[in-house]
Amino acid sequence: MEKRPLYRTRSLLLVIALSFLLALAMGAAAARAQGRAGGPVVIKYWNPNYPPELEITRILSKDLDKLGIKMEIKSSGYDLWVSDIVRGENPFDLVLCTWGSSPARFDPNFFLSEIFLSDRSKPGGKNYGYYINDEYDRLVLAQQDEMERKKRQKLVWKAEEILHRDNAQYICYFKDYFQAYNSDRIEGAQPVLGSGVGWPYIPLTYLNASPKTDKREITVVNIHGLNSMNPFYTPDVEDMWWLRLIYDPLVRRNQKLELIPWAAESWKVVDPLNFEITVRKGMKFHDGRPVTVEDLKFTFDYVKKWKFPNHATIWKLVKEARIVGDRTVRLVFNKPYAPFEETVLPYIFIAPKHIWEKIPDTVDVDNPVDWTNPKPIASGAYKFAEWKKGEFFHLAANKQHFNAPKFDGLYYKVIPTTEGLMAALEKGDADIVAWNLDAEQAKRLDSFAHLTSVSTGSVGPTELRPNFKQKPFADPAFRQAIKHAVNRRLMLDINYGGHGIVAPDEPISPALTFWSNPNLKATEFSLDTARRILKEAGYTWDKKGRLHYPKK
Repeated sequence: MEKRPLYRTRSLLLVIALSFLLALAMGAAAARAQGRAGGPVVIKYWNPNYPPELEITRILSKDLDKLGIKMEIKSSGYDLWVSDIVRGENPFDLVLCTWGSSPARFDPNFFLSEIFLSDRSKPGGKNYGYYINDEYDRLVLAQQDEMERKKRQKLVWKAEEILHRDNAQYICYFKDYFQAYNSDRIEGAQPVLGSGVGWPYIPLTYLNASPKTDKREITVVNIHGLNSMNPFYTPDVEDMWWLRLIYDPLVRRNQKLELIPWAAESWKVVDPLNFEITVRKGMKFHDGRPVTVEDLKFTFDYVKKWKFPNHATIWKLVKEARIVGDRTVRLVFNKPYAPFEETVLPYIFIAPKHIWEKIPDTVDVDNPVDWTNPKPIASGAYKFAEWKKGEFFHLAANKQHFNAPKFDGLYYKVIPTTEGLMAALEKGDADIVAWNLDAEQAKRLDSFAHLTSVSTGSVGPTELRPNFKQKPFADPAFRQAIKHAVNRRLMLDINYGGHGIVAPDEPISPALTFWSNPNLKATEFSLDTARRILKEAGYTWDKKGRLHYPKK
């Protein structure tokens, strides 16, 4: 999280506030001028302040300039992006974002529903491009209900075709993840699609690797720190999955991406409206209390009672949780939900009832989501030891766990720059980098005898999202033209040495071969084609080469 300076005088605060309001007024005036008939085309554009994204911005800006289009660029950190674009009313015409490879995203539903369904276009939703299409909505909701896998696949493919046709997003690429680890100290590192060797999404290395030396803790470095220790809050996807080392999910994935039993010993679909989960026998929480079927039922009841935003799928779907055996809970659904196994089971955990049933009554908050949870107690393979926000956190191995780590602990250190991460590995101050490197950086680290670099694919796209609410992207012809002005191959080559996939403009990675529509093709980069489409749609160029809207 970015630190903001503290201003101590009211007068300075007033100046800042007035400047901000003036900037907003000028921005609004510019936006009105931008969209007028015959006026010059200007794109208000946002990108995150990371080197690969800045390189995408440089390439795109240069090519759009050749078409006579000016980009007004704003760069910021993640927190401001969430505030302005997701929680607020997105004021930009075009937004750049790179999505992570959370295990829930191996199922197509997240990308199809969370970022493109019409009802996700409200503040707080991820449809910040304001894409509204009734036909698309019907298909996506139908694939959620379809329990037969092949029939569901056909619905998914049709939905992908519509996104591709409407140019709801421009996929730059699905990059490969490059990471590195100290192979002199770690034996049995397990890189996996979507997580590499360092991300916690599928944390096989942290769960299964062994020490080769007397250094008994893995030291992990990352640019970001954790925002919260509350598993019901987790505002960032990284928070959520690091905490899943403490809070066991019901299932995990193996290196083949198959679902395997974890806190749940077994699970089954009874019928489209009933689903049963059996708790693993013999588990204990970190305070020594046994994990019981009552804890599992309580977790679902608690989520339903408090309607935590990050657990919306559960409280909207689950009508009731019933205990039907010594270790088994039956979930009664309000409607069929095909993605449940793939998206909810790897995500939901078992909360200790004896702790959370007292929250918020015994702490100074009105809602459990606001509790800091200063000393997390759960049942996971790692136990909480210490946390200093923005600097580090420390976990100790839970040696009583059914999959007890072979290391004694995990120490996670925040280093704010990629060069700093690399230096820590080179000097032996870190064992794993839990951040994405580029191909050249990975090659450099691999040249050290004690380090090994690895690369894996990802399922999270780097995308440009047009805003359908405002000009110029409200115009289908303009969206079609810009589709040909995105030099995807060059972006991937410069940022990652070509390591990744240049894909069609739909969000499901071709690495997910069952769900990705094979009939869709990546768009050819051609400024000539873009220019022709604009010309045919009535756009014109002035003597200085600036593009103007059609006159009406």
